Amino acid sequence: MGSKKSASSSSKGGMSNKSAKTNAVVQGKRADEFARKAVGLTETKDGYMGTTYDSAQGKSFKSGNQMYGATYNEARGRYLASQGLATAREVTDALGNVRTVYDPKNADGTYTDMSRMSALEARANKTPLSKEMYDSQQKFKAGIGVVAGFMGAPLIPSLMFKSAATPYSTYVNQTREQGFYNFSTTQTSPIDDVKNVMSKVKEEFADKTKSQKQQKYLANSGMTSTDKGRNLLNTTGSTFSK
Repeated sequence: MGSKKSASSSSKGGMSNKSAKTNAVVQGKRADEFARKAVGLTETKDGYMGTTYDSAQGKSFKSGNQMYGATYNEARGRYLASQGLATAREVTDALGNVRTVYDPKNADGTYTDMSRMSALEARANKTPLSKEMYDSQQKFKAGIGVVAGFMGAPLIPSLMFKSAATPYSTYVNQTREQGFYNFSTTQTSPIDDVKNVMSKVKEEFADKTKSQKQQKYLANSGMTSTDKGRNLLNTTGSTFSK
């Protein structure tokens, strides 16, 4: 499995607990560190994985479920709640599963700048993906490419298929170059490709919809685009000749 190292890091040295409690950046970092420990996040020569500790053998092993995204997010919220910066509530999804989510508000139920910013800072730290999580996101991107192709978005499928073909090793190398312990929001993630491409999809379909509305208007008016342009010029000329 290769050499391993713990996937947690210490917060800014020298900062008192009192100061940390009023610093959203530090609270966000600590929430992410707590989440990494909660899933036993470990780095190996092949990438990242969640682990569980076996007290009987005195060592950690790779967890059976490597889709730890939901557990990771829940742990972030749990830490913030322990600091009085989030409030837990249960929600039921479409399949009837109950899960705990954390709203960025204080224990008394009020939202504050500190609680909101701490939650934002925690989410800004991208979750290191296991190979199973990465492969799942890559399949999702390929699916978007297929759907976009059926919907008539010519550029989107090629972008999505190219991104979906990027191997896990490339993702691992990128994150290692940027630093596993780097909390920078510039750390890349496969889901970023989805967000970027989906914004292009929206722009492309917005332009397409606008074009279709213009064509429909011309068809209903009995004019061609040339007629419309000529009519506009005649109107403009008449206006300025008065």
